Amino acid sequence: MRVRWIALFLGVQIYLCDVLLASEEIAEGEQPPSVFSGTFGESIWTLVWFGVLLVVLWKFAWKPMLAGLTSRTEHIEKQISDAEKTRAEAKEVLDEYGAKLADAERQGRDIISARTKDAEHQAKEVHQKIRKELEEKRIRAEADLDRERMEAADELWDQTGDIIRKLGKEVFGKTLDGDDNQKLIDEAIARLKEQQGQ
Repeated sequence: MRVRWIALFLGVQIYLCDVLLASEEIAEGEQPPSVFSGTFGESIWTLVWFGVLLVVLWKFAWKPMLAGLTSRTEHIEKQISDAEKTRAEAKEVLDEYGAKLADAERQGRDIISARTKDAEHQAKEVHQKIRKELEEKRIRAEADLDRERMEAADELWDQTGDIIRKLGKEVFGKTLDGDDNQKLIDEAIARLKEQQGQ
């Protein structure tokens, strides 16, 4: 490595000497040198220096630059592949959550539907129970009404018998005995019932 640096330093020194000599010649009034003018030695040195410059650039510039570009390309490709992988994973997670959301929504609808059916069934049961209770109350009320009507009719007939007995006492002036009294009462009640039935 040290030898290369020394060779490079000597090459630069020689090149600078050539440049100084060339500038002295231009100052004396000659035409400026062109790339194609000059001696054979200058052409050889130009080729040598070009080769040295090429080796130096290849060793210290192009290889590291090429290595940097290659590593950067690999890094960018890795980032792109990682981003695509992350995107694919995110899409899978999104699809999974979408499926879970759809499943939860379906389960929610099923639960609501089941609860609605249960509520309708309970409402029908309550409605039927209320209807049954109302029917039972109506039947009891009608039975109570019929019983009370019969009791009132019996009481009315008893009162009618008492009135007839009192009337018989006032008309005949005497109290009839039990058999006569009962016979008159039964006949009067039968007539009244006939008249009421018509």
